[in-house]
Amino acid sequence: MSREGWGWLAAFSAVSMWAGWAVATRFLLAGATMDPFDIVAVRFLTAGVLMLPHVARHRLPLARLSAPELAVIVAGSGVAFSLCNTSGLVFAPAAHGGAMTSPLGAVFTGLLAHLLIGERLGRKSALGLAMIGAGTATIVLASLGGAWGERSWLGHLLFAAAGLLWASYSVSVRGARLAALDAVAISTLGSALVYLPPYLLLRGPRFLAAPPGELAVQAALHGGIGATLSIILFNLGLVRLGAARAAAAGALTPTLTAAMAAVLLGEVPSVAEAAGMAVLTVGVWLASGARLSSADPLAPPPPRP
Repeated sequence: MSREGWGWLAAFSAVSMWAGWAVATRFLLAGATMDPFDIVAVRFLTAGVLMLPHVARHRLPLARLSAPELAVIVAGSGVAFSLCNTSGLVFAPAAHGGAMTSPLGAVFTGLLAHLLIGERLGRKSALGLAMIGAGTATIVLASLGGAWGERSWLGHLLFAAAGLLWASYSVSVRGARLAALDAVAISTLGSALVYLPPYLLLRGPRFLAAPPGELAVQAALHGGIGATLSIILFNLGLVRLGAARAAAAGALTPTLTAAMAAVLLGEVPSVAEAAGMAVLTVGVWLASGARLSSADPLAPPPPRP
């Protein structure tokens, strides 16, 4: 398999994990003793521990990052992203999270990559991103009159914010030429250092009061899969494909999330929502098929002396 083929495999594997994460999180929140703030604490405590061996063996390239770049990387896939994405599932169903976070992240990433790091947006790519936006809008508007209508806008706002944060992260990692494991280590450990002290000060180790089974499942789902494995796979795709094309793969999340949610949660999409997902799928095909001028693999530069 070519280097680009491995990039697509890694990106789509991450997408599958995100879809499963959204459905599992929505299911677990219904009967959880932990709220989103506790879950985020467990997420980064677990992910930070998992990344410690990498940090012990390799020096993180923090000197290559400016303070704003470091803040964007920590927030964009770390603490701010997780709070927005997880809290959004309290107010809106899993299919809405799948329909907004990754697709809007793809649109924002394409625009930011074009404006900030010079990834050329061809006509097919631009049309694809426009269709992703149109499909997302269709899904959201079709859902407003349903059972979640009175409060779903809060979830939609949080999902949109998560998409923008993720786009900022993707472009920053691509522009800084960070290796996949380095980017995850910086994000997870930075988030743990930023989030855990005020969380413990204000709430104490509240998550330890949860049943051991629930705590183990949440740690594996959020810390092991959500914050670590899926992000490593996405970053591998990001290095090989470029920011816009990797993000376009993530726009398939709505279809996968909706299918899982329909089977496991009974959240069956309406005809209009299904039509929006079809538009999204075509948009993904157009956006990912366009050749971007910066799509060649980027190897991390040699460390500074």
